Amino acid sequence: MSNKAILEQATVIFKRDYPGLSAEAIICFLVTMDLGQPTVGDVARAVGMTEPTAYQHLSLLTGSGAGLIVLINTGDGRNQIQLTDKGQAVAAAVNQALAG
Repeated sequence: MSNKAILEQATVIFKRDYPGLSAEAIICFLVTMDLGQPTVGDVARAVGMTEPTAYQHLSLLTGSGAGLIVLINTGDGRNQIQLTDKGQAVAAAVNQALAG
């Protein structure tokens, strides 16, 4: 499946359940799914954004936004990303849509 097809499938899920999310936030979520428990810097490098820009988009996915991730300060200046239960459910739905 092409990257475009993956993004189109994922966008259907996100726009149905989280219509306010930007395409960039959706891409950051997909990268987080792929990388496991990355840091904000890992996601930024993977998508070609600066860390502040990636952080801004990831913030839309936190509890104050969609509630799909939590950002955990590791104490060394990094923020690790973890999927919440809600985020894991969305990840499972995306994986199922991509498999079928």
